[in-house]
Amino acid sequence: MKKILIFDESGFSHICSAILELEGHKTEILKDVKDMLPKLKNKEFALIITSYPFGYFLFEEIKKLDLPIIILTDHINRDFISLLQDFGNSYSMIKPLDYKKFRSLVKNLLDRKSDIMDGHRIY
Repeated sequence: MKKILIFDESGFSHICSAILELEGHKTEILKDVKDMLPKLKNKEFALIITSYPFGYFLFEEIKKLDLPIIILTDHINRDFISLLQDFGNSYSMIKPLDYKKFRSLVKNLLDRKSDIMDGHRIY
């Protein structure tokens, strides 16, 4: 079973991880960014969860991967929308999260039952 990589503020990363592990998913919280690229190249992960602007500096590398990404954000503005246009398989959720929708989105992405296969969707 492939894992979900979570990169967000420490407390929120642990909350996301706990929620997803209760659903039976394997997760890994990225603590040191320099560990990310080797792990991603080894194809250990099926999904990436990060936030904007916290994980912004990772976006260029993540865009190159053929992985779905969930980007969590506190608000939506034009800069954020412009940034998303370059992602091929991305989804955004506005905090505070609806955890039921969050769990459902993760399950659908891992089961490849997403309602979009290319582009971006905001939940």
